[in-house]
This record gives sequence, structure tokens and C-alpha cells, in this order.
Amino acid sequence: MGMDATRWYPNVIPLGKFFHVHAVDELGHGETDSPRDLNDLWKPTTRAEHVISLIETLGIAPVSLVGQSTGAWIVSYITIKRPELVKKLVFFDSGSTAGSAIKRTEISGPKQEIEVDGERFEIDGSGRLPYMDKVFEKGTMLPKKGLTKTREGIKKFVGTYIYNESAVTEEWLDHLVYLSKKWNTIYTKQKGGKFWKTRSLIDHSKEKFIDGVHIREKVNEIGVPTLVIWGRNSNKGIDPGIQLYKSIPDAQMHIFDKANHFLWLDHPKKFNTLVTWFLNEGSDD
Repeated sequence: MGMDATRWYPNVIPLGKFFHVHAVDELGHGETDSPRDLNDLWKPTTRAEHVISLIETLGIAPVSLVGQSTGAWIVSYITIKRPELVKKLVFFDSGSTAGSAIKRTEISGPKQEIEVDGERFEIDGSGRLPYMDKVFEKGTMLPKKGLTKTREGIKKFVGTYIYNESAVTEEWLDHLVYLSKKWNTIYTKQKGGKFWKTRSLIDHSKEKFIDGVHIREKVNEIGVPTLVIWGRNSNKGIDPGIQLYKSIPDAQMHIFDKANHFLWLDHPKKFNTLVTWFLNEGSDD
């Protein structure tokens, strides 16, 4: 649907009381154009380079970067590749960065498990997570028919990522319907059934590689203070987030209870307080 900065409706203004907040619509999202090459529509590297260009064009470096899911991959990529641009890093609930559904090569034995919303789930090597069965066609990340086109379908789709159902307001739904009309056709055309006939979920995960390895193998290179936030009820699994936190040298971690993938909507006030504290920490030193 090309979700945009409106996802942050309870956060941008409160955080703006303490910081100059830039809420970026990534390439192919919201009011930002598609990439020139539509084959790059979902490629996180292309979107990350777009954010780098924005930071450089505005002349605002070093900045504190905040990102979730693939956005967390993007801000991690920027911090690894262009550390001079980044002051502090906050990222959260990112299966893209943690490689949630990908087996870890350093762990021996055929069986690997992670905790997903309080239950143990075996990583079988396919790239699948339990929530995918509810919203995507089998073996793909192509939304089931109608889920990203109708108002009811969009509410169900977004609800898969939220613990607090009241966070999906009617006003936000109105906007998501507008975004769907703008972006759904182009996304479906570029990553429709034909695309997935030749690709698996594991193939898709290779878009998250840097220098030939998954980004989770590179986060040890992050050299700025980092706050990792995760949802205890995340449909991406909590264990990969904890493992990611352990891999970052100067990191802290906070886990929100009763929080899913869109945890900043599940606990907006607590999220704003936590991020404000972390970004201000050490400012008087």
C-alpha cells in the first residue's frame, strides 16, 4: 500500500517538541515518487541510498535515525556504510535486520526455534513465519486477494501487525484506502504472481544482504549508541531481536509487553518517552 509517515501519527508531533523531526516517505511510499527503475521498487538498498541523499541534500548530518521493520534495515545500513552521518540509532521490531525466518549458520543441529508471540516456532529454512499464512499467498509476500484493496481487507491486513486494535483509527484507515488506490496496482504489477513464480522467500531475503552477507552479520560494525526496541508479541519473533541486540557493541534494549510489529502504535506515550530519554542521554556530559 505504500504506507507513509501517517503511520507515526501519535509520535511526530510529541517528539517534535524536543527534536527537529524529519518523517521520510521512502521511495515508492506516500508522496515520494517510485524509483526510476521499477525493478527497484522494494529494494531496501535503493531506498537507503535515497535517505542518504536526503540527509546530504538537507545538510543536517550527523542525525539520529529511527526506523522500524525494513526502515530499521535502512537506518542500520546507513549507519554501517556512512557512519559519519549518524549520531545515534534507534531501530525496532525488524525481521529484515534480524533475519527472523533465516537459520543461523553458527548454530549447529537441524532444529532451530524462535519464540513468536509466546509460542515456539521452528525455523524450517523456507523463510516462513506463522503470521504470513494469514495475509500472504503461500510461499510469497504477495497479499491475499482483497487484503490491500478494500477497507475491510486493509483493516485486517494492518491489524496483523498491531496488538492494540484501537490504534487503527477510522481517519488512518481513510488514508490507507487513499494510499492503496495510489500504490496497490503498481506494487501488484511489479511483485505479482509472475514475480513469485521464480522466487522463494529465501531469495527475497537476499535483498537484505550487504557485501555478500545478511545485514545481521554486519551490525557488529555499528559504532554509535544504539537503542533496540522489540514487541514481546511481535509476529517477527522476539528471539531474533535479542540476538541482534547482543551483536551490537554500544547497545541497549527495551521490550514492550502487549506489543506487536507496530509497537509505537501499541504504546505511543511510552515509546515517545523512551526515545526522548535515549536521544537526550548524555547531552549534558
